[in-house]
Amino acid sequence: MDSKEPDDSADERAHRCAVFRASHKRLDPIDGPRVLGAKRYALQAQKRRQAVVDWHVGLFRTEPGSGRCLLISTDGTVAFAISRTASGLFVEKRSCPIIGPRTAHATVFMNESTFDHWCDIEPTRFEDPLLCDQLRRRGHELFGTPV
Repeated sequence: MDSKEPDDSADERAHRCAVFRASHKRLDPIDGPRVLGAKRYALQAQKRRQAVVDWHVGLFRTEPGSGRCLLISTDGTVAFAISRTASGLFVEKRSCPIIGPRTAHATVFMNESTFDHWCDIEPTRFEDPLLCDQLRRRGHELFGTPV
């Protein structure tokens, strides 16, 4: 009986040590975040869609004959605001991707050739070609010449 008692305490100590290590184990940054359940993912997606809508509120709306235009992608993650100014064509691009930072870029084009060149190199043309085609058409309308 004396021989079993040290074994039980050794097993108990080993168990307590394993529990302690498991409870104090640090997460490896490579492991990344835990996988979300379906309900939690749907809730986050809903909040994200609302955040995108709220973020685009600062852009102006399209008004016929006002020299302004607002173009928003089908998924709502990219918006272009175009307006005619005395110095040229003002274009603001707001990007709000599902994952990653929100960005806003604004530029003024003095003539149509620089605007066409920018439209040719704009990365959104691969993601949403219809939006970029519409952007080019509206930009030329605001410059006063058809495409």
